[in-house]
Amino acid sequence: MAFRHCPFKSSQKIGKIKLDYDKETMLMISETTNGAQPISQIINQSIEQKVNYLQELKQAVANHADQAIYALLDQKRYAAEIMHREEKANDTGVMTLVDDLTAQLSNYLSTKLINYLSQAYPFFYYEEYQLGHYRMYFGNWWDRRQFGELDVLNIRFVFDQSEYAKLAKSFELAQAGQRYNGQRIEELSKENDRLQALIDSADKRDAKKEELQAELKEASARNGLFESSKNRETREAIVAKLSELENQDEEARTAAGKIKANNQQVLELSKENTILSYERKSIVDTFGSFEDFELANRKLYASYLQSLVADGKQVEADD
Repeated sequence: MAFRHCPFKSSQKIGKIKLDYDKETMLMISETTNGAQPISQIINQSIEQKVNYLQELKQAVANHADQAIYALLDQKRYAAEIMHREEKANDTGVMTLVDDLTAQLSNYLSTKLINYLSQAYPFFYYEEYQLGHYRMYFGNWWDRRQFGELDVLNIRFVFDQSEYAKLAKSFELAQAGQRYNGQRIEELSKENDRLQALIDSADKRDAKKEELQAELKEASARNGLFESSKNRETREAIVAKLSELENQDEEARTAAGKIKANNQQVLELSKENTILSYERKSIVDTFGSFEDFELANRKLYASYLQSLVADGKQVEADD
């Protein structure tokens, strides 16, 4: 039997073998990074890291190990402020796994933190206005001020900057023997004295107006076709004085209402001065000075977590 020669048969086979080899090579390359570590291994390692992180967090919550929870929530900060060593940047790919639990974690961690703050900052009071969110008030006295919020997860106060600035200025003025609203109260008091004087001098103004009107009548009688410049100046001066007295009468008619409004403002400013004095006393009694109060605020994260260790309630979290 004769065989027909097929010149492309062997080359097609070789081509197929080469093609299969190329596919296998490409598959091997696609499963490696830098030609070394398989992608599947990287995926498994990443999943394992995430699972381990969540398991550690779950265990810390179950054990009420607040210190360990804080270490897991911000490993870089914990390493710097508690372990006193540098740490690489937080693994956001892992730590963002609990982003949807921040309110719940804040609520959970608030109990021990607020208990600590009630001793360290006995003048601050807190209100949970929604899950995991806390308003902060200064003092328990009447008309106390809302002073900001408590950031539980970051262990810090988020002060109302306007209210905080008042307190800082109050300390500064107190050193000079002045009160926060002292100058404004003095201005309003002087204004009330002036307004009251306008009310009290109504009879004197009436008498003065009669006198000026008589003078004006006399000057007008001398007014002719060829009025002297001196007589004209005299009449104009009398008219100006009468106009000024009318303006004073007009202001006097509304003076009582203005005095009442000013007195109310003085009352509010005095009340604010009193509240600021309570706040200053609270800080001085607890910290000794405003500067030491600010220093304690900056060190709050470390102070609180170290207190958990000192109380023997926590153990250091594993890195």
